[in-house]
Amino acid sequence: MPARYVVHNGAAEFLVVIAEEGGGYRVEIDGEVVHVDARSTPGSPTRSLLIDGRSFEAATMATRDGTDVYVSGDIFHVRVTNELWARAESAAHAGGDGEEIASPMPGSVVKVLVEVGDAVDPGATVAVVEAMKMQNDLAAVRGGTVREIRVKSGDVVEQGTVLVVLGTADGGPSGEES
Repeated sequence: MPARYVVHNGAAEFLVVIAEEGGGYRVEIDGEVVHVDARSTPGSPTRSLLIDGRSFEAATMATRDGTDVYVSGDIFHVRVTNELWARAESAAHAGGDGEEIASPMPGSVVKVLVEVGDAVDPGATVAVVEAMKMQNDLAAVRGGTVREIRVKSGDVVEQGTVLVVLGTADGGPSGEES
C-alpha cells in the first residue's frame, strides 16, 4: 500500500505518494511520477539518490517546525504531514471564524479533554482517538471557545466525524451569534 503525504514548502503544497517498486521507489508528486533508488552512506546522514537516472546527494535535519532537506547544495525547509492529518487540518482552517475538530481516521474516542465554554489555545489537545491500537491527540489549529461537543468517551467515530466545535469569543463557529 503506498504511503500518502502532504509536503508544505512555504506557501506551496504537494501531494506525495510513495510506493516500493523493484528495489527502489515509485514517487508521485502532484501526479508526476519519478523513480528513485536511495542508498545510505555508511556513518553519515547523507543518502545517495538516483532519480530518473540523475544522481543527487541528500540529507535531512529535523527542526522545531519541520525538516530542512539538503539536496546537492540547496536547502529546502519543508513540513511533511500524513495525508489524513493534512485533511483534518485543512477542514479546521475552512471553518470560517470557528474551527471544527474532526477525526482524521476511524477509531474510538478515548477521552474528551474540554467542556462547552472552555477557552482553547492553538495547538491544545481537545480529544484523544484510538485507531489501530495507537492513541492520537487531536488538537485545535486556531483555538477558540468550545461551542459544542459532539462525542463522548467510548464513541466509535468514522473518518471526518466532527468531535468538537470551537467558535470565536464574539460568535459561533461561522462568526454568527450563538
